[in-house]
This record gives sequence, C-alpha cells and structure tokens, in this order.
Amino acid sequence: MKAVIKLSIIIVNYNSSDFLKKCLASLYQSKPTTPFGVLVVDNNSSDNSVGMLKRDFPQVTLIENKENIGFARANNQALQKCQGEFVLFLNPDTLLLHGSIDALVETMQKENKVGVLGCRLINEDGTLQLSWGRMVNLSNEFWQRFISRRYEKGNRLIARYLQRKSRQPHHPHWVTGACMIARQQALKEVGDFDQNFFMFLEDVDLCHRMRKRGWEILYTPSTEVIHLRGKSMETNRARALKAYRKSQLHFYRKHYGRVRWTTLRIYLLGKFILSRLTSRLAYLITRKSQAQNSYNLSKELLSLVARAKYRANDAAV
Repeated sequence: MKAVIKLSIIIVNYNSSDFLKKCLASLYQSKPTTPFGVLVVDNNSSDNSVGMLKRDFPQVTLIENKENIGFARANNQALQKCQGEFVLFLNPDTLLLHGSIDALVETMQKENKVGVLGCRLINEDGTLQLSWGRMVNLSNEFWQRFISRRYEKGNRLIARYLQRKSRQPHHPHWVTGACMIARQQALKEVGDFDQNFFMFLEDVDLCHRMRKRGWEILYTPSTEVIHLRGKSMETNRARALKAYRKSQLHFYRKHYGRVRWTTLRIYLLGKFILSRLTSRLAYLITRKSQAQNSYNLSKELLSLVARAKYRANDAAV
C-alpha cells in the first residue's frame, strides 16, 4: 500500500536544467524516510528542462507554463496540488544532503507553533551562507549588506559571530525561500505567496504575514543544504536586479505606507543617478564595455524607479 504523502516538495524552474537535475538527483539519493511527493513548475524554459524531467524523473509531477509567470505565482500553482501536511519550497540550485529532509520534518513535528522553518545553507566549499534576517527596511537592509560583504571579504570578527549564530536555533523575522518548509495549516490561514512579487522578497513577505498571525519563524542548524546561490541567475543579472527593485518597492508600499515608500524611492533615485554618472565617467575614461553596461543598467533602473507609483490599495490589511 502506498504511503500517504506527508511532505510536498515544490521546485520552480526557469532555464536551470543542469541545476535541477543535480537537485532532484541529490533529493532521491538522500533517501528520505518521510513519504514525499515532488512538484516542479516549469516557467516556459527554453533549455532542456522539460525533456530532462520527463526522461529522468517521471515520478515528478510536472506543471508546464506557457510563459514565465514568476516565482510567487508558480509556487501558488503547485500549492493547489499539494497533499502533504508540510510543504518544502526548494530552489533548483540546491543540493540535499543525507538526512536533511527527515530532519526538517522532525523539527516541524516537534515545534507545533512554527509556521515556517529555515535551515543552515552552505556553499559548495562548506562555508556558511546567510539564510535568515530581520524585517526588511532601509536600516536592516544596510546592516545585512554590510555584514554580508564583510563576511565575504574574510572579516574574522563577523565570521565568528555568524558561525556562532548559525549553530544555534533562533527566531529570525524571515528565512530564505531557497530552502524553506512551511506548515499547510499556517499557509491556509495566512494565504499563499503575494503574486505581486515576480521574484525576490516573497519569502520575507510570507514570513512577516505568518508572524502577524501568531506563527513562529524558526531557523534550525540541525539541517544543512548546499545552495549554489543564484548561479542559475548569473546569465541574466540585469533582469534579476530589476526584479529585485520592483519587489522592494512593492514590499515597502505594502507594509510601510506612503512616507517610507517615498523615502525608499528618493534614496533609489539618488543611488541610480549617481551610479549612472560614475559609470558614464568610467566609460569615457576607460572605454571598457563593462562600464557601458553598468551605465545602461543604471539608466534602466533609474527609469524603473522614476515610473513607480504609490498605490494605496496595495497596503497590507
């Protein structure tokens, strides 16, 4: 008799065939004892993703979209088909280690007040990635960026602090959606992902809504997952940056209202005006294509922010 699915695993894919194949292979090779099912939503990939899935992983439930509908909408599509008590949202550029799935489910079963659980993400070389944080606002974003950059540059004090923090369970404001397990009961209470987020910050938004409804967000060090950290996005960095700024503007509009949204917009206008001027100057001096590309990107981002409008009906209820 087939076991009832306890965990539904959702992977949203867009032109990440090689990553997705390794991700699914690592999942099945880790041999979880938890009964699970996998749903992959493909956002109209132009690579071999769909063919690879049908050939190598026929046990996976595949949802094929005719266009790239974004991360939030694609996850919501799959959520309609989920059967498990828990849902694991997983990026295609992750690798599961032995015991990781079972450890996540076990923690959720023990912590019945937890709506969303995140784990310890590591790079391929075993070094730590930041996978949690405080509520998104200008000061916290500056702090998170400062910590991340100093850590990546090898600052020993920050490295020791983050290593110590990453080895302790704690309750951050959010955990990253790269590997995030949620309780179906909590999802039904707070609703699915906000589809106004095409990509980025939809995980922070979901965690914030969970906390507002009384559910806890938990980070656990008991599970490690390898995250190749956006390598699937490197082919279109400009698109990713524009998507992030759109999401950032929507997030502030939704959760902070007109004054703080306007403050963010003024800051971004100044940032991209300065970036446009410096990259133009750099190109005039060096004639390097990299400087011209930076100038073009700054111009596009400046235009995006300049066109942004405040819509009061997007505010959080």
